[in-house]
Amino acid sequence: MLSAKPYPDSIRKINEWYDEGQFICFFTARTEEHREATLTWLQKHGVKYHRLILGKPRRREGDEYHYIDDTPIRATRYKGVFGDMVKKTKDVMVFEDE
Repeated sequence: MLSAKPYPDSIRKINEWYDEGQFICFFTARTEEHREATLTWLQKHGVKYHRLILGKPRRREGDEYHYIDDTPIRATRYKGVFGDMVKKTKDVMVFEDE
């Protein structure tokens, strides 16, 4: 993990969001035993963030995850580069009202 290659453009974008006042939280499937290595890597590469959460469920083929929260959340799937945020509409599964 300590030798993982950084993506400089993505780090610049994350740091830009941080500087604009966005709350930056990394939610990763890495386990607690990887905390120090992850913190060291983030610091080494100058990544600005507010919080690191470890222990996200690891996805297996065919699994679906549903995050249940009473506040709006935004999730971004990383595909090698962060561009500007744009508004898109997607269908989501919700609990039917009783």
